[in-house]
Amino acid sequence: MGLRLGVVGACGRGGSFSAVCRALPGVEVTAVCDTNETDLPRAAQEHGAVAFTDLGAMLAASIVDAVVIATPMPCHASQAIQALEAGVHVLSEVPAAVSLDECRALTLAAGRSQALYAMAENYLYSPQNVAIRAMVRAGVFGQVYYAEGEYLHELKQLNEATPWRRRWQTGIDGNTYPTHSLGPIMQWMPGDRVESVSCAGSGRRHRDPRGATYENQASTVTLCRMRSGGLVKLRLDMLSDRPHAMTNYQLQGMDGAYESARSAGERDRIWLRSACADGEWRDLADLAPEHYPAGWLQAQEEARKAGHGGGDYYTLADFVEAIRDGRPAEIGIHEAMDMTIPGLVSQASIAQGSVWLSVPDSRSWIGEGVAMPQLRMRYPEWRHSSPPEPCVPPGYILRQIRPGEEEAYGALMECAGFGGVSPDAALDRVRRALPGAFFVVEHEPTGAMVATAFGSHAPTVSHPNGGALDWVAADPLHSGRGLGRAVTAAVTRLLVQRGYRDIYLLTDDWRLPAIACYLQLGWEPIIDGPQMRERWGAVQASLRAGR
Repeated sequence: MGLRLGVVGACGRGGSFSAVCRALPGVEVTAVCDTNETDLPRAAQEHGAVAFTDLGAMLAASIVDAVVIATPMPCHASQAIQALEAGVHVLSEVPAAVSLDECRALTLAAGRSQALYAMAENYLYSPQNVAIRAMVRAGVFGQVYYAEGEYLHELKQLNEATPWRRRWQTGIDGNTYPTHSLGPIMQWMPGDRVESVSCAGSGRRHRDPRGATYENQASTVTLCRMRSGGLVKLRLDMLSDRPHAMTNYQLQGMDGAYESARSAGERDRIWLRSACADGEWRDLADLAPEHYPAGWLQAQEEARKAGHGGGDYYTLADFVEAIRDGRPAEIGIHEAMDMTIPGLVSQASIAQGSVWLSVPDSRSWIGEGVAMPQLRMRYPEWRHSSPPEPCVPPGYILRQIRPGEEEAYGALMECAGFGGVSPDAALDRVRRALPGAFFVVEHEPTGAMVATAFGSHAPTVSHPNGGALDWVAADPLHSGRGLGRAVTAAVTRLLVQRGYRDIYLLTDDWRLPAIACYLQLGWEPIIDGPQMRERWGAVQASLRAGR
């Protein structure tokens, strides 16, 4: 069966996948998409493909069965959702998303769609990682209970060449790029998942060419508690001046241990109770050949012609085979979430002083394709006589949104992790808000919009005359200043003043900092049934534990 493929981001990272297609029989690149109008004609000519500058137009043309999304990180989730909703198979670059809201939306879109979703984590396919995975599955390590993964890749100059990295990789504290380190480990601990994380850093020690301090600390370490009781340590360093070391791994089991080489000339070493003397390391290369999957070594020559040591070849080949065979992808939607979400939660952990935080399981978001209902909270009527006072620190102004600020609002929502909001969608929210109820916080020195929330008349079956607190968001670069609390208090106070007796909000289990803020302002959980009682119990236990 022939497969018509569209490459999104064809003038950049997508070029690596374009090269792979020549080695895969029956795969034809029929469309290329990129906003780089200068280089796009060359990419289209290379494949005899149709060129597009807009993904929606490419999907509407009905000339692709599948797309490879090789665009900057903040585009991955929204573009994948767009393709899945069009019934087009998706192979997405890493990570899968840049916020928990995007993760949830992507998971639900994959659950609704008949199309296949896969994530292109190419580090799974290095010869060493393939061999270790096969050995784990053969049982020679025994029960595995500890692993380490490190991604040490200084990219200050690359930040300037690709400015999105300055925001999404080094402009946020915590582990912003976890999948290369965590991906192989998740395959070495099959059936396991990360249940909670704690992230700490070594301090902000580097500046960009404009003199601004990088928000991501020089090195961060994320500890991951596994469901099985095991432990994983992830280290990320994209700023320190040092040789690159992007594929450092360790694995410990009851009957074996593995340590990868850390630099050129060193060896990947392994100890197995069944094959090594006590205290004797052996070269992995001595034991690996007998464990490689059938035909894997023979494919290496063709695979190496692609990028990342052959990893790009194998990710695309698996994706194509999964579509043709009607089977799940090697890294499907939930595997992608298992590799992506711990990094996102690590960012919340380090912002809260390295507290342990629970990691949502994407499998709980889908029940026959239907999302779990959100948690609800109410502002109790007995508190209406003394609603909270909004307070912003010096250097900030609390005000109403102004006409023409729709793009600034969309940018704030994106950097706060809610995904892109178009100017039309922002304007729709402004119209939906009660008069005088769309609050924003402005940073006086820069004029930037850094926090927002609005109140709306939002009747539902449960709240027939309800007023809702909607879309609380704050720029993470201004965290710790109480800005989310300020806009929450402002909307709460206004809803009370407008005479609403039933004031409510919707939130999610993993939004622990937001829930803590609501509780501090006097909001209360709405518990209507055993499932909600269980979920709120877990949330409150996490808050008590400082997680």
